[in-house]
Parts: sequence; structure tokens; C-alpha cells
Amino acid sequence: MNWRILGCGLLAAAVFIGLGLLALNLAIGRAGCPPTLQWGDRLYDAVGDPTDEPVVGDGEPVLLGLTVAGALTREVYGPEGSTPSADPGHQPDQIALACGDATFQTYVFSAVLHTAEPSP
Repeated sequence: MNWRILGCGLLAAAVFIGLGLLALNLAIGRAGCPPTLQWGDRLYDAVGDPTDEPVVGDGEPVLLGLTVAGALTREVYGPEGSTPSADPGHQPDQIALACGDATFQTYVFSAVLHTAEPSP
């Protein structure tokens, strides 16, 4: 058995695994909520500080679905009586996002994002 080959192989495996873990850590990001959030074709701005429970209007918040924040999916909550809808103009004007650290950030609607129309 050649110990030099075995040592180089183990060192290469350790470096490969270490770089992979570092890359995953950077890709996933830290827990927390961004200052702005895109959900569908709408852009929302954060208001206030994160809270222990989702706060969206009066009443009990309703789970509307999931969105991608960084490399993770996070729950999106809307006001009581709201329903998940992909139709433009039917999303609520206020939503709350699970931040991934047991807190929730409230966001308010700020703009509709328009995509470029393909040329004929």
C-alpha cells in the first residue's frame, strides 16, 4: 500500500467536502428576511420589525403558500379571508413572511413587476 497516494486522496476528499460545505453555507444564506420581497409579479417592502407571529391586518393570518427567499422556501401569510391566487391584482396588499429564525416580517405592496414582452 502506498501511503503517499492514500494521504493525497484523503487530503483531496477533505478539501472537496470543505469547499462544498462552504458553498452550501453561502448559497443558503443566513436566517432572516430581506428588506424587499418579490412574490409572483409583485414587489413588497418590509415594514416594522420582525415579530413572533405573522401580523397582517386584523384577524387570524392565513397561509397563502410558499416563496423562495435566497435558496430556501418560506411560508407566506395573508390577512384573514385572503386566498392564494396567481391572478394579477388578486394578491393581498399586506403579507407576512416566515424569516427562518422563528420570526415573521410584515411586508406591504409597493409595485407590480412587468416582464418584457417578446418581439413578434
